[in-house]
Amino acid sequence: MINDQAEKLRMRISQEKDTIQTAPIIGIASGKGGVGKSVFCVNFALALGELGKKVLIIDLDIGMGNIEQIIGRNANTNIVDAIKSEWPFQQVQVGVTPNFSFIAGGSGLSNLFHMNQNYLTFFVEQLELVKRQFDFILFDFGAGASEDMLHFMLAVNRLILITTPEPPAMADSYSLMKMVYGLKKDLEISCVVNQIFNRREGMDSWQRLSSVAERFLGNSPTWLASLPKDHNLLMSVREQVPCMLSRPRAHYCVNMRLLARSFLVQCIGQAEHKKTGSFTDKVRTYFGLLRRNER
Repeated sequence: MINDQAEKLRMRISQEKDTIQTAPIIGIASGKGGVGKSVFCVNFALALGELGKKVLIIDLDIGMGNIEQIIGRNANTNIVDAIKSEWPFQQVQVGVTPNFSFIAGGSGLSNLFHMNQNYLTFFVEQLELVKRQFDFILFDFGAGASEDMLHFMLAVNRLILITTPEPPAMADSYSLMKMVYGLKKDLEISCVVNQIFNRREGMDSWQRLSSVAERFLGNSPTWLASLPKDHNLLMSVREQVPCMLSRPRAHYCVNMRLLARSFLVQCIGQAEHKKTGSFTDKVRTYFGLLRRNER
C-alpha cells in the first residue's frame, strides 16, 4: 500500500512538473568491469562541480557499488535501505563538496522493484524531487546491461559509455550498444575511451567502434573524449581521494576538465534539438515492457 507521504509527493510532482526545471539524468556505463567507470564517474562529477554545476551520483552498481571507497567517505545508509524504509533521498545524500553529493549503492535493488511495484514508485518520486536540487544526476550502472537495470538505462537522457582500447573492452562495449540500440534506437550515447597512451589511440578506438555500430546496429555513439593513463590517478584510487581533489594539476585532471566542457556543449545541443521526455514516464514504460517480455 502506498502511504500518505507518497500520495502527497505525487500530487506535488503533478502540480509543479510544468514550471520547475529539473536535472537531466546521465547514465555512466561500460561493457565490462575494470575500465575505470566508477573512478570516471566521481572525477567527472567533480569536474562539473568546478564549472558551477551541482551534481548527484546515485550508485546503481548492484552488489558491487564502490563510490564510497573511491571517495573515502562512508555513508550511514544506502539506496536500498532508503527505498525499503521510505527515507527521503535528500536525507541519505552524502556531501563531498558544495557542488557534489552521492547516494551509496546497495545489493538487491533490482529485486526490490520486481517484487514490489511500490518501491519503484517511491524511487521515481524521490528522484523527481532531488532532480530539482541539482543540475545533473549521474547513475553509476554496473558493468554490462543487465536485465535488472536495463529499464533505467533506457530511460536516461544520455548514456556515457566508458571503454578502453583493449579488444575485450571494445567487444563488450559493442554488445552493450547492441542491447540498448535494439530497444531504443535513438538513445543518445557518448563514448569515452579511457586509459589511452596518446590521443590518436583514443580517436582510432572510437572510430572503429562507431563504424561497426553504424554498420550493424544502424546507430553509433558520438565522440566525447579520451582520458590518459596517469600514475597520479592510480595513486589517488589507492589513497581513496579522488584525483580531481588530491592532484588537480595531473594530466588526467586537465583532460577531465576539457571533457566536462565538451559534455556541456553536447547537452546544450541535445536540449535545442530534441525533447527527451520525462524519466519517470520512460522508466515506467520500459519497466513494463521488460516485465512483459519475461512472461
